[in-house]
Amino acid sequence: MKVARVSILPGIAASLLILFDSARACTCMAPAGPAEAFEKASAAFTGKVTKIYQSLWDVAGITRTGNHRVKFEVTKRWKGPRARSIVVVVTRLSGEACGFPFEEKKEYLVYVAPGLSNIETGICTGTKSIVGAEKEMEHLDRLVKSSQ
Repeated sequence: MKVARVSILPGIAASLLILFDSARACTCMAPAGPAEAFEKASAAFTGKVTKIYQSLWDVAGITRTGNHRVKFEVTKRWKGPRARSIVVVVTRLSGEACGFPFEEKKEYLVYVAPGLSNIETGICTGTKSIVGAEKEMEHLDRLVKSSQ
């Protein structure tokens, strides 16, 4: 009997680890198109990433949020506060955590999720590289023009 219990324990432990990892995986659906992404977003803009960094608390090991701050130089804005030309958004840098894998010096079309504490974005908002997003940006131009 004792041998059976010992051989079952590693299997149970492995199953729990698999369940834990899959529970952390991203399960959202990206918006169906630019109109839905625009409607759901609190801000929409294109910008060039100038810096990616973690909070001082995460760097010091006091917190472990996994969040990164991504600083953008805004090149065009369709929605959101107009006063700033520099915007910092929060995301994780992996799709498994519903974040977006931004890279410095590259340009993106960013949809910001409405939130209470942070300006957040990720794969669930419709954010994407500006490369190949020309038609979507034209669609956003038409949406804004028709609402004025």
